[in-house]
Amino acid sequence: MDTRQGTDSAGQYRIRWATSDDTADIAALISRLLVELYPELDDMYHIESLEPVTREVLRSANVFGLVAESSVGELIGVLMLNQCEAIYALGKFGEISELYVDDDRRSGGLGAALIRAAIDLAQARNWSMLEVGAPHVPRWQKTVDFYVRNGFRTVGPRLYLPLN
Repeated sequence: MDTRQGTDSAGQYRIRWATSDDTADIAALISRLLVELYPELDDMYHIESLEPVTREVLRSANVFGLVAESSVGELIGVLMLNQCEAIYALGKFGEISELYVDDDRRSGGLGAALIRAAIDLAQARNWSMLEVGAPHVPRWQKTVDFYVRNGFRTVGPRLYLPLN
């Protein structure tokens, strides 16, 4: 992916590949995302516990990180994308595991720009589709609406089984 440049309501930004140098900043952004989604688990999602996991995930051959950087070099958004395979998807597809944009940069087009960069990656890799698990409705209806505005279709809830 070439670096993408843009402007949203709060200023200039660029979207680029995440590197291992971004580990601490990505962990901080994902920590904010998880605390926002699961405030009752805020003691579990502190940056110190997420940094080693972030470092490991960024090393994976089937995980792609895209970051949005402000004009002063501060990370203001992140999108983590996993390559998956399934018969229903006719082979390889992408799953967005995390997408977070700083509060003061939301509703300005930055999230949509991260989605467009993910679409470009998916098309370049010949994936059949992108998927994302949206948070609970109605509390997070605005998030679901964001994905629908960006071309995603609703197919139902996602469930998980904790193994630890």
